[in-house]
Parts: sequence; structure tokens; C-alpha cells
Amino acid sequence: MNIIADFKDREIAKVIDPSEWLFPFSIPALTSNPDDVFTATSTAVAAFAPLLKAKKDTIREIPVKTFQYGPTERHQLDIYYPLTPVFEKTPILFFVYGGGFNTGERSISPKSFGLVYACVGAFYARRGYIVVIPDYRLVPDVTFPGPAEDVRDAIRWVVQNPENLVSDGTPSPDNHAIALMGHSAGGAHIGTMLFHPTVLAQEDELRTRIFAVVFEAPPYDLTALSEEWNTAPIYVQFWGSLEAAKANDPLHLYRRLPKPTLERLPRMLMVEGEKEPEWLIEVGKMFHDEVRQRTGESLTRIIAKGHNHISLNWALSSGEGEEWAEGVVDWLNDAKAGKTS
Repeated sequence: MNIIADFKDREIAKVIDPSEWLFPFSIPALTSNPDDVFTATSTAVAAFAPLLKAKKDTIREIPVKTFQYGPTERHQLDIYYPLTPVFEKTPILFFVYGGGFNTGERSISPKSFGLVYACVGAFYARRGYIVVIPDYRLVPDVTFPGPAEDVRDAIRWVVQNPENLVSDGTPSPDNHAIALMGHSAGGAHIGTMLFHPTVLAQEDELRTRIFAVVFEAPPYDLTALSEEWNTAPIYVQFWGSLEAAKANDPLHLYRRLPKPTLERLPRMLMVEGEKEPEWLIEVGKMFHDEVRQRTGESLTRIIAKGHNHISLNWALSSGEGEEWAEGVVDWLNDAKAGKTS
């Protein structure tokens, strides 16, 4: 995958007008240095932007509609529809993007090309899934666990409005077969929704509809968080304090799950880029070990060869570096078959 190998030699200014760009994301997770955000972001953007532009017509061919699922401008979602049925009943995949808790949107940088995250929706729609990409509230306009509640509300809205899932390519949508995928902060929000004691109650019937969860390199454990991180003020705004952030990250929420809730969790898959920062790789291992210790299960892990924290999703629908996502689709299909058999 030469395009990824050449990341270090590319500059974002050569591909996209910086005045029209919405980055840098404030994520302490893109290189080995928690605060060295822009380098990995700009190299991924510079590498994949021209490939996505070349695939614009293919991406835009996938039907998409926008709906309001809550009261604010941040409570909107896009639904991407397969062109033709792949399954007898079409499953639903929710994709929750990241952005460091204070940035992100379902269509990044519309002034430049606006194909992210349409590229994600199109990729999975072409493989038979109805794809839902919701916006959610961001710091400073929300505190923990608000975004997780938004994700929950988006899922519930889709379940309660099944007529919006029907299209020529999805005559029989299956809102009892929902998979969740969250990247970075989005993965933390999904983990919060599933692991927090009040966001989604143990007896909530919505849990019975979720058959699989895909975590894409979220900050499972924030024990290493300190005031020296440039992003520390964002975490304080979101959680209330650094101590609260550490106590309520996905790993610690999972650790406190009562056994009945633990036993009702959907199947989980872990995904990470080969070139994730070391601390993200390490906390992924910690979460993997925690699950194995509590359940005896060794979670499947997919390593996206050559990818950094940003490039995984930018690659989708580009024709380059998509192998990891094909593996995700295979895993989802197996998980769905296991659920329904």
C-alpha cells in the first residue's frame, strides 16, 4: 500500500486549500505523541483526498437522505441505502465518527469535497448494509454522557421510524439487526452507551436489537491523562475533571458492569491501525485483557496494515487500503448469522 507508506512525504497544502479545511482535530491519538495531531491528519488527508475525488461519482451514486432525530442542529443523521438487496432482510450499521469530543461532523469540509464520511456510508452500503451516520453534540455544548445519549436516541429514532429505512435497494429493512461502529471518540460514546449504568438500561429492549459492536481505536483507558496534554481542558469540560474522565472511560465503565449486563452485551470486534500511537495500542491490549479476564472470550482484533489513526476511514471507497474493512464486513456477516441462526 504505497500511498500509506508515502504519508510522511506529503503535505495537506498540496491537496486541499487549508483555508477551507476544518482540521486539526483535537485528538490525543494520532501519533506516538498525544498532542502531535496535525501531522498524521494532514498526511492522511493529502494522500486520500485526490483518490476520493476521483471516486466522487461512485460515492455519490449511493442514495442518501438526511433526517432530524432530536431538537438541535446537531441532532441530524444521514442514511445511506444499498443500490440492490444483498440480504433477504437488510441489516443496519451505525457509524459514529470521532473528533476528540469537541469536533467532527457527518460531512467533513463540504467546501472542499464533502466525501467524508460519505465514503464510509457508501462502502458499507455497497456491501448490503443500511448505514446511519448521526451527528451528536460536542464540547463545549455538552457534558458526559450527553453524546452517548444522542447516539442512543438516534438508534431509537431509526427503530421507531422504520419507514425511513425503505428504499428500492432495501425493501425489507431489519431494525432487529443493528450493528454499531465507533471510531476514536465515537467508539468511546458507543462504549459509554453500552457500559454506563443509566444511558441504556439493562432491560431496555433496544439492547436486544444490537447484534455487534466494532470499536475502531477508541481511548479505552485514560489513566495516562494528565494536565500536560494539550487536550486536557477538553476532557475537563466534558467529564468535569481529569479524575472523572479516568473513572468513566470505556475500560473502567466495562470493569464495573454487573454480570447480568455483561452477559447481554453484543459481540465485540476491535480494530486499530498498524500505525496507531503506542499508548492507544497499549490501552487496546488492556481492554482486550479485561474482556478475556471477565468473560473468558478473546476478542477478535483486526489490524489495518499501514494505516494511522485517521487514514482507516478516509481510505474507504478510495480503492486503496480497504482490506481491513472487508474483514470487518466478513466479521459482521458472521456475527449476524450467529445471532439469527
